[in-house]
Amino acid sequence: MTSAVLYRWRLKPGRDAEFREAWTEGTRRIHETCGSHGAALHCDEDGIYWSYALWPSEDVRKACFKENDWFSQDCFVTMQDCIEERFEEIRLDAKSLVLSPPADRPELPVLTTDRLVLRPLTMDDAEALFPAFADDENMRYWSSAALQDLDAMRRYMRWNVEGDGALCWAFAQAGAPHDALGWVILMDRREGTAEIGYIQRPDAAGSGYAREAVQAMLGHAFDTLGLRRLYADIDPDNAASIRLVEALAFQLEGRLREAWETHIGVRDSLIYGLTRSDWQS
Repeated sequence: MTSAVLYRWRLKPGRDAEFREAWTEGTRRIHETCGSHGAALHCDEDGIYWSYALWPSEDVRKACFKENDWFSQDCFVTMQDCIEERFEEIRLDAKSLVLSPPADRPELPVLTTDRLVLRPLTMDDAEALFPAFADDENMRYWSSAALQDLDAMRRYMRWNVEGDGALCWAFAQAGAPHDALGWVILMDRREGTAEIGYIQRPDAAGSGYAREAVQAMLGHAFDTLGLRRLYADIDPDNAASIRLVEALAFQLEGRLREAWETHIGVRDSLIYGLTRSDWQS
């Protein structure tokens, strides 16, 4: 039975923006790792923050928190530090759901390059993209292990299709636009700033398609959306991903030690950044 949890917090003065950013990142990680249905964050007239988190079942929710040490991760540490007072959780059984993505979610344009078409990712792309997420080596430096079946794939990609703060394009050869080779994504982090992500199927390795798709997305992010800064969070051993961002003029800005606990252990992160002025020059 679908279940939900209501959380309530009163924040320390001046910590709202920091809390919202940390909450968004934490919710994304839980959704991607555990297959939750996501969550919504609201603030009432008294300044109390409410979060409504939806789960496939109470058993799935309990297993997610039993198997993952969420509260040692950076975004959850930040969330806890922003909270002045927390209230008792309220657990609910969801009897009927009539939910849809927010109406003001921006509509993604179709982008094109010499060889590719980038179009909005849809749930129909699950089968074509499954080989990218089912391959152990392809997923080695991802934030979660390889997926086992198409149902898991559909649960995993739903946030990319429908989630707030996610602008995700599937990319494909221009002559076969329905056969998605991979995806590229912009993830809102704060005003004027977004994190980028990308993945492609193993059979597209060495083609340069991922770099070409990311470059098209960067142009849209800076020239159309007017963002001032983009960044990528990369495992230090992910040489292919490092080559890609360095080829697009991203600069290494720092190393976050023991930033992630993943299926291959506790990992450092390299942060690569690119500003609009970098892009224009």
